[in-house]
Amino acid sequence: MSRSGEHPNGEHPRRRAWGRPFDVVLDAGAGLAAVLLLGVMLATSIKVIFRYGFHEGLIGVDQISGTMLLYITFLGAAWVLRREEHVSIDLLITALRPRARRHLNVVTSIIGAVICLLLAAYGTQEAFTSWQRGIRIAAEIEIPRVINLAVIPLGCLCLGLQFLRRAWGHLHGATPSQRRSRG
Repeated sequence: MSRSGEHPNGEHPRRRAWGRPFDVVLDAGAGLAAVLLLGVMLATSIKVIFRYGFHEGLIGVDQISGTMLLYITFLGAAWVLRREEHVSIDLLITALRPRARRHLNVVTSIIGAVICLLLAAYGTQEAFTSWQRGIRIAAEIEIPRVINLAVIPLGCLCLGLQFLRRAWGHLHGATPSQRRSRG
């Protein structure tokens, strides 16, 4: 511990209490996203084999793959942000002085958190309404619309919380390498 009560990796002891379980949630989401990605690749390969090998189409593969891609995106986004591997405009960021860079990261993280948490709130409301009304997607396979909607508020909530963690880390001076070592 340093004099300020900070852990050597820049993480405050009270923050670790909820940070570690949250990291487990992010890791589980990323793991599930990886499994789903393998599922999309396998389903697409099987569809191609059936199409060209047996001259038969498989109904619903594209629809299910699309749903899996949606889940991959929202389950993995917060994990990618935790690792600081989202796309950024390095040309602008590296041109700034460290203090200005840190302030920019705090502000953009707070903006990202607000947007994500608003999407989580409205997404939850829309998913619940869709479930209540029993809305189904009219396609090859009629599935409840809530299946596609449910992951959006969940993913946005995790991403919003991770943006808040990121803002806190930048505000308190944890370096990206210290934050990456935790993820």
